[in-house]
Amino acid sequence: MNARGFAILLVFAVAASVAWGLLVERFTAPGLERTIWFGIGLAGIIFPAGRYAERRGWIKGTWRGAESSDRNAATPSVSESPAPAAGPIPASDTRPSSGDKP
Repeated sequence: MNARGFAILLVFAVAASVAWGLLVERFTAPGLERTIWFGIGLAGIIFPAGRYAERRGWIKGTWRGAESSDRNAATPSVSESPAPAAGPIPASDTRPSSGDKP
């Protein structure tokens, strides 16, 4: 993404958020209903703007969903990694390292 594309999309996203937020606030009940409508509407505004910027050449990139799921599969889960031992710090770990000055 070049600087021009970033600046234009940033300004557009902020303006769309404010405008859509004011509209949604007027016609929906507070709480989850307002949040859901805000998210749906904003996605409907920002996604086409991003596609337009991509066609103009301001944004470049590809979606690599399969690679990200393969990368996550190689990462061990919390249950597979051993838990650190709890207890006092051994005395050998409290010595200053050789780079520390007295």
